[in-house]
Order: sequence, then C-alpha cells, then structure tokens
Amino acid sequence: MNEKTMKSKIIIWGRPDVLSWAVEFFLSTRTDWDVVSLSSKCGVDGLIHVVENAQPNAVILYQRECATSAYLPAQLLVNYPNMAVITVNPENNSMEIYNKKHVCIQAVSDLISVVEGELHPVH
Repeated sequence: MNEKTMKSKIIIWGRPDVLSWAVEFFLSTRTDWDVVSLSSKCGVDGLIHVVENAQPNAVILYQRECATSAYLPAQLLVNYPNMAVITVNPENNSMEIYNKKHVCIQAVSDLISVVEGELHPVH
C-alpha cells in the first residue's frame, strides 16, 4: 500500500454510549479511515497501550473522560507528536484540537510568520 492509499487510523476513547456509537458510525462511513472505539473503562493505561500499538493519526477523547487525567492530551502529544488529539464536549457542542508542530526558524521573520499563523513545519 502506498502513502496515498493508506488508511488513516482514528481511535475514539469514551463511554460506551449512544454518542460514542454515533460518532464511530459517522466516521466509519469514510472508506479511507479505520475507526476503532475504545471504552474509557480500560483506563488511561489501556488507551496508551492501544495508541502505542496502532499508531493512529488521531485520537478523539470525550472531555468528561479527561476529568481524571487533565494532562492526557498533552501526554499523548509528547509521546506521539505526529498524532492529533481531539477532545469533544457534547454538553456545549465544542471540540478542542491539539497537535504538535516542529518549525525551523532561520530568521526573525520566520518567528513572526509562526506567530501570525503561517506555519512552515519541518518534514
């Protein structure tokens, strides 16, 4: 499989409820995505183990599940910097997106472009 035909891997971590099922069903309609739902009952260690083995492109966390581990999004980004972490809050219909970028700064103007949102990540 070449890079263009590789499936993106998505892990959904939360309570096994109707919302989690609906999100998994909706995302699974994309044929180029491999979506796995993981119950928060397995704990943070279980999530980290699955992420370590699956190496997903993104992990979707429910914010209410992060209450016991407020640093979970940051912990995931430190250990897996090429992965996006998305936290979803169904109570106020919002989400937060976390990702880590490495930017090579060669001049002061590069720093300004980063602050202004014109990122030029190093590949």
